[in-house]
Amino acid sequence: MVSGHGIIMRRNTTDWLGLAALLAALSACASGGEAYPSLMLRPFETGAAGAPLPPAPPNRPATSPARLAELRAAAAASAAAFAAQEPSAARLAHAAAGQPFESDARAAALVAMADLDSKRAGTAGTLAALDSLAAEAAAALSAEPAVTAAQSEVAAQLARQDAAIQRLWEIMGS
Repeated sequence: MVSGHGIIMRRNTTDWLGLAALLAALSACASGGEAYPSLMLRPFETGAAGAPLPPAPPNRPATSPARLAELRAAAAASAAAFAAQEPSAARLAHAAAGQPFESDARAAALVAMADLDSKRAGTAGTLAALDSLAAEAAAALSAEPAVTAAQSEVAAQLARQDAAIQRLWEIMGS
C-alpha cells in the first residue's frame, strides 16, 4: 500500500533532480575564463583622418542625351500621326452617331477608331521605354531629371490622346 507521504516524496525527488539537471546545463553555458574584448580604441580609430576617398562611380551609366532625343522624337512623331488622323476619325464618328451597328458608316468609324488607337500605341510604346529607363535609374539609385521630364511630357500626350479617343467613342455611342 502506498501512503500519501510516499507519493509526495517521489514528486519532491523528481523536482530536485530536474532542478539539478537544469543547473548543470546552465553551468555549461558559462565561459571558461576567456577575456572579453578590450574596449580601448583600436589603432585605426586613433589615427588622423586620411585622404578623402574618391567618389564612387555611378551604378549605371546615365541615359545618353541622344537616346532621350530619339524617344522624344518618336513621341512627337506618333503625336503628329495621331493629330493628323483625329479629324478624319471625328468626322466618321459624327457620321456613325445614331446609326445601327450594321451600317457602313459605323463600320467605317470603327476602322478609323482602330487606326487612331494604333497611332496612340506608338505614344504608349515610347512611354513604356521611358518608364523602363526611369526604373533602371531608380534601381541604381541615380535620379535622372531629364528622363523624368521626358516621361511627364509623353504621359501628358498619352492622356490627351486617351481623352480624344474617349470623346469620339461617346460621340459615336459605343
